[in-house]
Amino acid sequence: MFKLFRTSLVTLISTITLLTTASDAAEKTIDASRCLETRMQVSQEIGNVFSRTIAFQINGFDPLVSRVSGTGIYKVKQVTPEQIVTDATFLYDGHPASTGETIIKDGGRTLCWKNKCSTATDASGVSINPLLWGTPKDRLHVGQSWEIRIALPWELGPPGPQTVKVISIDPLNDTITLERSGEGEGDAANEIKKIPLVKDKKTYMVEVSAGKAKWSGYTTFRRGVILSDVLLMERPVTVMSKEFGQSSGTEREYILLNASAPDLLRN
Repeated sequence: MFKLFRTSLVTLISTITLLTTASDAAEKTIDASRCLETRMQVSQEIGNVFSRTIAFQINGFDPLVSRVSGTGIYKVKQVTPEQIVTDATFLYDGHPASTGETIIKDGGRTLCWKNKCSTATDASGVSINPLLWGTPKDRLHVGQSWEIRIALPWELGPPGPQTVKVISIDPLNDTITLERSGEGEGDAANEIKKIPLVKDKKTYMVEVSAGKAKWSGYTTFRRGVILSDVLLMERPVTVMSKEFGQSSGTEREYILLNASAPDLLRN
């Protein structure tokens, strides 16, 4: 009887050890679909605060810096496998608020604003865009990385290769933080071709030619919704003007976005 008891005890301990090991492994990984596929609910409200900065430092000229900032509130009114429809209100600082219907299609690859749809090229937004992040499958763990190629010009940069790396995970809350870093040559979406530069208190319009862009940043997602986002892009530039000929310098752009309680953003 003692031998049978000992055998049963060993079997029980082994089973508990296996279950504990499996549980520990699950806690150290997260299902990609749970944290990176956008999941919203009807009547849910999402708020965010965002800004974008563009800065030029050109030899022989005063620095040029421009900033845009604002807030967004999204109220979900329809969720289907094909799309998520929201009523959205955007308030850009210094401008009147703008309200309209937004639609997220193709898992975030297409965005519609007031019935006008286009490929999503924003560097950030309310939710993930697989065109900029790829579509990882199965379970993810800290330190894991994957490679994608951004195939089209986007808000902060040109097409090019990008590495995405898992920085941290929170399986209990379907949350993940990713690092993205990449580079490319060519135009970004809505590329700036001319800028006003000041020299000796006089403004000159100059043509801009950009070199290779490099970008990096960190983004936290919860069920595909962006909780926080920071991305910095830098590249060398050359400017040309009739008055001064050619000069070189650098361009730096960055975006910041943070989720916020919608009630804090209302007028």
